[in-house]
Amino acid sequence: MEIQELLEYLDIPFSFQQRPTPLSPQYRVIWGLSILVLILEIGSKAQTSPLSRLHLLNWAIRSNENRERMSQLIENRSSPVAEFIKYDPGFTRAIEYAIADGLVEIKNNATNKPISLTAKGKKFAKEIIATNNCLEEEKKFLKQKGKLITAELSKSLFKLS
Repeated sequence: MEIQELLEYLDIPFSFQQRPTPLSPQYRVIWGLSILVLILEIGSKAQTSPLSRLHLLNWAIRSNENRERMSQLIENRSSPVAEFIKYDPGFTRAIEYAIADGLVEIKNNATNKPISLTAKGKKFAKEIIATNNCLEEEKKFLKQKGKLITAELSKSLFKLS
């Protein structure tokens, strides 16, 4: 078949249909809400944490590589200067949704205005914890390392970034 014949054969009408763009689970609001309540329930003392620490833990649990890098940092096996950590606007949006939905609240009576889990947030967190095959790696990391990551560490890392 010659090129001209092929082009004539393929000369048929066509149309495009717009389809939704798939969104990675890490960028979905429900993922951010789930991670937020797990950080506060499992990985925080008194189920309260400053914003910088929440963002640090969110960054740490996003991938195996980040979890390993954070573990090395906690165990003084790497330099804090070597880490590039940033605030995630999607996670900030999830925090805003969580406040609006009553899952968390901002403690205005404190100097650094930490974010705390509400009764509704605790219930949501317990449902996630009880669900098998749901954020298992994240839950495991938070149980092992979450409370070792201090507010002071998060402040110092974000100053370096």
